[in-house]
Amino acid sequence: MAAAPAPERPHALAPLLVTILLLLVGLTVNGAFAIRHWAPIGVFVLAVLVAVKRRQVSGPPLVALLAVWAFAGWTFASAAWGESPESAVDGGARTLLYAGLFTLALTTLHQRRSAQAVGGLALVGLAVVVVATFVQLLADSESAFLAGRLDAPIGYRNGTAALFVLAFWPLLCIAAARRVPTTIRAPAFAIALLALGLAYMTQSRGVLIGFAVGGLGALAIGPDRLRRAWLSLVAVGAIALASDGLLVPYRAFTGGRPVTSDVIADAAATLGVLAVAALFAALVLALFDNGLRATERSGETVRRVGATGLAVLGLVAGVGGLIVVGDPISLAKDKLEEFRSLDVAAPSETRLGSTGGQRYDLWRIALREFADAPIGGVGQGSYRFRYYEDRRSDRNLSTPHSLPFGLLAETGTIGIALFGLFLGAVTATFVRGWRTTSVAARRWASACASAGLVILGQSTVDWLWEIPGLAGLGLLALGLATALMSLPEQASPERGQKPAVRAATAALLVLAAVVVGSLYLSDFHTREARAAGRSSAHGQLDAARTADRLNPVAIAPKLLQAGALEQLGHRDAARAALLDARELEPRNFVIYGLLGDLEVRAGDDAAARRWYRRALELNPTDVGLQRLVRRGT
Repeated sequence: MAAAPAPERPHALAPLLVTILLLLVGLTVNGAFAIRHWAPIGVFVLAVLVAVKRRQVSGPPLVALLAVWAFAGWTFASAAWGESPESAVDGGARTLLYAGLFTLALTTLHQRRSAQAVGGLALVGLAVVVVATFVQLLADSESAFLAGRLDAPIGYRNGTAALFVLAFWPLLCIAAARRVPTTIRAPAFAIALLALGLAYMTQSRGVLIGFAVGGLGALAIGPDRLRRAWLSLVAVGAIALASDGLLVPYRAFTGGRPVTSDVIADAAATLGVLAVAALFAALVLALFDNGLRATERSGETVRRVGATGLAVLGLVAGVGGLIVVGDPISLAKDKLEEFRSLDVAAPSETRLGSTGGQRYDLWRIALREFADAPIGGVGQGSYRFRYYEDRRSDRNLSTPHSLPFGLLAETGTIGIALFGLFLGAVTATFVRGWRTTSVAARRWASACASAGLVILGQSTVDWLWEIPGLAGLGLLALGLATALMSLPEQASPERGQKPAVRAATAALLVLAAVVVGSLYLSDFHTREARAAGRSSAHGQLDAARTADRLNPVAIAPKLLQAGALEQLGHRDAARAALLDARELEPRNFVIYGLLGDLEVRAGDDAAARRWYRRALELNPTDVGLQRLVRRGT
């Protein structure tokens, strides 16, 4: 009889754990939004995939892998027809990072216990971020808030809310697990409540969708459903009861008062009291729960009572909502009308009840672009050109603030079909593996899936896909969930890939790493050129030319070359550099404005007027361009 395979060695977990650490660190620098922060992670992930032994997958997991890489390739390919090749290349490289993270989580672990260990350590990291943010509110808090709303650690309030809800659901899943030690369950619930309170302090509206979609994953596809449901109700109820105390900073800002450290500390103290109460309550409940030795019949009775209680609460909530709302049809019509307006919540309101804002205008334009280019879209990153032409507000934005609308507008039917195939294959993996996986594996898989679903859910109404620290964590979590539902309990011997397949895969991964690395180096020299421009036109020109060679479709190096050349007295060469930029992005109003500025300094007012008029045609609501055209210079 053959011996059981040995447990996976600890060092096999290292690549994933280092990657998770890098993503968590990236969260502290604006969610790793800038290419200088996410590109090194991308190169690392792609290099690891080349170096480590990856397990072979088949069935739905293989379809998911092929779909996510095909989606990344399609995003890159849109540079061929899009009006911003640079944006398509940048977006494609970012999608390579996401595909790499999903692949790393799915293929580099060879047994479930390893995936569970990685998930647990990742959750510890998220808990540390939650607690560290709470401590920051007690210590140096003013820098953590913007306009009365919690902004740290992402530096974007909706992103910060998504991060804390991403942490909330997996923590709650652990708190609800009966076989988990009490010393873990109770702190997990307390930190989950901290995370939910911090998310509430952002006053983000989009996170409500992320919360609901993540909850669907936690409650619908995982074990311990009744415990999870009851704990989530307790957490939401506690935040609702303490909402006035938590909103002290927001009320101060909307009331015209300064948001001081003392004001923020008061809100943090309220949240701290809730967390301590939750810790002790969860400790008592966990001790009682773990101490039960119920018979099968009595256990079934308890479950029925719990389910009945949830149904009664749902009915009461529904009836109470109808009483408060009155006519739900009229309310829906009012909210739809409010959604179509450009106004956000009035100062006396909380943001969570408002549906006004920019989304209707953004999505209206995205649908128009999809109608014009339904198959391939207008190209990754090219949405902004039509937005500036057709917008009804003065907001300077570049995305439709929605992953589905963005995919429709910029990658068309093919792009959204590939992304849908990826999600469908992940779902099929859960359906296929549900009956063959252990309760522990399903518990961790649903916890990881809930984290990924938070990001995908909120991305339907926000631009989180552009924030690699957040979207990357979401894709990695989905990869872990998929692995947990498809891995064996113990590692088993595998047939190696054919040498030709292995070589081709390695070559593509190396090529992807080279592309991402080139973008990073180009960005580095672009930043060098900007810094040198303060003291040396020659230094700026040299650095900008290096950046241009590394990324020939980038606009910024050409604009920096133009500025340096003009300083050195080469006005014709400067004009040529700007015209080269125009060839790449013919509908970029900024380039035409810079051409007008160049002609003004050259004394050719007629030429300047022509450039300014063209810029205004591409951005008709820009007040500055309107003034330049009216002045005639």
